[in-house]
Amino acid sequence: MKFEKTIRRLTILNILFVSIVFFAQAQETTELKEVKRNDKMVSGQAIIYGSFIQRLSTNSIGFPQDIRIVNITTSELFSFRVKPTFKMTKENTFCYFLEPGTYMILDYWWTDSKWYGGNGMIEPVYKGIDATDSLREKIDSNRISQRDLKRFVFTIESNTLNYVGTWHFDTGMVYFTNDKAQLDEKLKKKYKKLDFHKAETIIPE
Repeated sequence: MKFEKTIRRLTILNILFVSIVFFAQAQETTELKEVKRNDKMVSGQAIIYGSFIQRLSTNSIGFPQDIRIVNITTSELFSFRVKPTFKMTKENTFCYFLEPGTYMILDYWWTDSKWYGGNGMIEPVYKGIDATDSLREKIDSNRISQRDLKRFVFTIESNTLNYVGTWHFDTGMVYFTNDKAQLDEKLKKKYKKLDFHKAETIIPE
């Protein structure tokens, strides 16, 4: 009975995810507020932090890069910058305020450097699927079915500091790792009013 309930719940979530993605196309996106050096926790909200490994090499032009997420209950869209403009390092940290809830990672916005400027790229993010490798062709030829397109999801509670992992976007096959101890040591020197020792570990899955 428990297994059947789990399967039924996953099926409902998959249908919900498809509906949200379709609905999201017409929605405005809100940029998350970055946590500053002397900021404290805001009552009723939460904070997410982690590190991001970008797609391009360190000799690329310094275009910004962003991630877009959606609250699966309210269908609100949010974006946050994971690679600042003109920052040339391959790995960058991020720290943002976020309303409590359950979120699905939608897509990755980045710019492919060209001699004439840059080519804007928007890539959907799926589990175990390289969205850069002819995804539409694979779906149309039935090599990948809609049921294979599963999203990464994470849930955060109110009034919590949440470590959401190292986000590996350097290849089309996205994945996440837990490097909390190393990052906490680095960030606690900057954010004096946040207790990283008490942070929850919420890796998207």
